[in-house]
Order: sequence, then C-alpha cells, then structure tokens
Amino acid sequence: MNTNHIIPSQTESTAAPQRQGRKRLMFTTATVAVLLLVAWSTGQDMSSTQPSSTVERANGGNATLVTEGAGSTGTLKMTVNKTTVISTKTPYKRISVGNPEIADVNPIGPASILVTAKKPGSTQLIIWDDADRSQVLDILVNFDLASLNEQLRLMFPGSKIEAIDANGAIALRGHVPSLEVSQQAMTIAGPYGKVANFLDVSGGQQVMLQVRFAEVSRAATSALGVNFGYADGVSAGASNVGQVNPFSNISGQPGNIAAASASPSVTLFGTGQIGSATFAVFISALRQNNLLRVLAEPNLVAISGQEATFLAGGEFPVPIAQNGGGGGTGGTTITVEFKKFGVQLTFVPIVLGEGRIRLKCSPEVSDLDFTNAVVTSGFRIPALTTRTLSTTVELADGQTFALAGLLNSRYAANADITPLLGDMPVLGALFRSVRYERKETELVVLVTPRLVEAMNPEHVPLLPGEHWRYPTEAELFWNRDLGGPITTKPDAPSTQPTKGAPAKFHGSYGFTPSEAKTQHAAAE
Repeated sequence: MNTNHIIPSQTESTAAPQRQGRKRLMFTTATVAVLLLVAWSTGQDMSSTQPSSTVERANGGNATLVTEGAGSTGTLKMTVNKTTVISTKTPYKRISVGNPEIADVNPIGPASILVTAKKPGSTQLIIWDDADRSQVLDILVNFDLASLNEQLRLMFPGSKIEAIDANGAIALRGHVPSLEVSQQAMTIAGPYGKVANFLDVSGGQQVMLQVRFAEVSRAATSALGVNFGYADGVSAGASNVGQVNPFSNISGQPGNIAAASASPSVTLFGTGQIGSATFAVFISALRQNNLLRVLAEPNLVAISGQEATFLAGGEFPVPIAQNGGGGGTGGTTITVEFKKFGVQLTFVPIVLGEGRIRLKCSPEVSDLDFTNAVVTSGFRIPALTTRTLSTTVELADGQTFALAGLLNSRYAANADITPLLGDMPVLGALFRSVRYERKETELVVLVTPRLVEAMNPEHVPLLPGEHWRYPTEAELFWNRDLGGPITTKPDAPSTQPTKGAPAKFHGSYGFTPSEAKTQHAAAE
C-alpha cells in the first residue's frame, strides 16, 4: 500500500509567523493611541472644571465664586436705598462686609445673598466657600442722581440745574433766574445728602442802598426857684426850698451869713445889709428852648450776599483805669479805648430775582453829648446819643420802606413848696420852687434799594471839587474870593493859561501840542 506524504516547502513555513507578528504590532499601536487620546481628553475636562493652584496664585487667591449680580471686574455698583441679589456657583460658607453702614448683606439661600445700599460710599464684601476659597467684591454706592435730576427738571422747568456726585457730596450746577429758585433747589436736594451750591443767579447782582435818617427834636424848659437867708446879730434864718443854692453857714453875728458858691442853675443872686441885718438871695429863673435837626443820607453799594459797612464820623478816646499797673508798684495805669460815632451803615443785600431784593440792614446815627459827660480822673468823657435799628425787609427795586419811626412826647413838672408859706398869694412865690420840662422827638428812617451797574466813562459826573476855580491874589485880598467849584466840564485844552490858574503856577499848564503837530495842522 502506497502512502503519499506531502512535505511543505520552506517558504510557506516561514511566512506564517511573520504575519502573526505584524498583527500583534498593529494591535499594540492602536491600543496605545486610544489610551493617549483618552488621557488627553480627560486632562482637558479637568482643567476646564477645576482652577489650578497656579491660576489662583496669579489672581491673588481671589477665586471666582460669584456667577450673577456682579460685573466682570468684581465690582458691584448700586444707588442708595436699592437692593440686588448675587448668586454663587457653589454653596458659600460665610460672608463679611467691611462697612455695614454703607451696605447691608443678608443670606437668602445657600447660594444667594441680598445686598442693600444704605448710604453713599465704598466698601468690600468677602465670600468664602466650603474649600475656604474666597472672592472679594467692591461695592460702590452712589446717590440716586437720576431721580434727583428728574425732580429738579419737573420743579423748575425754566432753569438749567444738574446734580452731580462730587466726592461724597451732591453738587448743583447750572443757571437759575433768582436766588429763591436756588434756595428751593438746595431744599429739594437736602434729603439726598450733603449739598454744595454752584448755581449762577441771572440778572444784576449789585445793590445800592439809600438810607435817610430824619430827626427833629424840640425841648422847652421853664424853672423858677428862690433861696434866701438873713442874720441881724440876734437871729438868723434861711429858705432852702428846691435846693437852688442852699445856705449852710448862718450865725447870729451881724454880716456873718454865707452859702456855697453860686451853682450853675442860679441866674440871679446878691447880698445886702440894712442896718445890722445882712441878707443874701439866690434866684433860679430859667426859660430854655432847644432844637435839634439831623438829616443823614448814607449810600452804599454791595454785591448780592456780601456784607458792606459804611462809617462817616470818627472815634473818640475813652480812658480806662486799670489797677495793678505802674511796674508792679500797685499803681493805676490809664489805657485808651476808642469808640466810634457818626453815621454808620451795615447791610447785606440778597437779590431774589424779578426785581425783588431782601435786605438785612443795621443803620445807626450817633452824636457826642457833652451835657451828659462824665468827669473821672481829670478826664471829661462825653456820652453818646444813638439812634440805631436792625431788621430784615423785602421790597422791589426802587421802592422805599420806612424801617423805623419814633414820635416821642415827654412832659415833666416838679414843684417844691413850703407848707402854708408857699400857699400865700404873691409872697408865696418866695417859698416855692417849680420846674416844667417838655420834649418832643420825631424820627423816621427810610431805605431805598436799587439794582445798579457800573457807569461808562462818558456817564461819570463831576466829582465835588474835581474842577476848582482858584482866585488870584487880587481877588483873594480885595474881593475876599476864596474860589469855588466849576459846575461845567472844561473845554478842550488850550495852549494859553486860563483865568482860573492856580496862583502858585506860572506860565501855561495842561496839555500843550508839539510844534510839529501845530505846523502840520496850520498847513492843512
């Protein structure tokens, strides 16, 4: 039986192991590629969901926890009395606000916070999560200027008023027709906070105040009194009723009768002797009339809202004694203090608009009164008769207001009578002393405010004594001409001396044109 064996060739036995090796290599390469792709995608997902420590350190440790309610820069801008809600992407652990007076925070959920603005300013809010990561938010609280500007626009449609934030305060700027509108705008903006007024008031702002003092004072005095005394060597007597000039030394010796020196109130006095009797008589018989008239018209110009003061008068010295001076020896040192007198005016005008002016004025007129002077340490210090007032009024441009008025009538009568003797007819006048005084005073103070502007040069009038007529020596000595003001403006300058040239000047004076200009004008 024949058996056939098939023997494989050497080429076929070598190719099979090579194909199996290539398959294993391709499978290994594909597996490694798949693993690398999975690892790369996993790393991208982790980097997108979890911030790296390197990034947090670059941001100063301020993690991004807030997702809604704050800007991209981490700043929360609010207005007063407004609220907002901020949300975090993960539940927060705790919160803290820097200044609770500016903003108030309240948790309303595990990932929600309610923020309320209380007053203008800036503060910070810090939020921590469970991993102790934190984020800092800047909170800026501003005034509700939009609401304020809308109120100002509705209240004053004819004015241009704008409210702006000026470093924690409200600044009002623009133009208003009157000061009253400016004050009303300040009142409206007051509840919003501190207000600075930069509003311009339209119209004339310079006020001239004309004040007129007019006073007439009349006084009448009638007095009659008699003091007499006698001495005859046996008896003596005197009548001192009314204390006209009382006797103080009377004795029974003849001729020994004396009294103090005659007082200023005594108008008649005399002494005499009849036989051995000596007598003396002092009589005060007075009729006096006084009249005083004062008319003062001070004028003063000031800008609206500014105080102006005017004084036409002077100051008089008042000596003041101070103990303990004299270089520590316990003596008295006299110092001098000056007091003002005359016509004085102080006022503050406020232009309200539409020709209305509010005035706070304090006029005063004072005179030296030597009849009521005080004599001390050899110095005679006069008294002051003062008429003053202080008030605030409101009136239109050019109107006149009587600020004060006085009508005073005073009567005084005094009678000193010796009982029984003073009641006798005729002779009773020797034992009576009577005095009657009557004084009447009329005073009125008028004010007139006017809105004024500066004058152009051609409108300026001549000043008192600006152009003066000087007399010559002949006019001065023979005609007793002392000169006087020139009431009209002088004509164009002349090359010849005028008649009113001052005596101390010789030759031509004033403006003299040059010869070249004179010849050129003559040639033309």
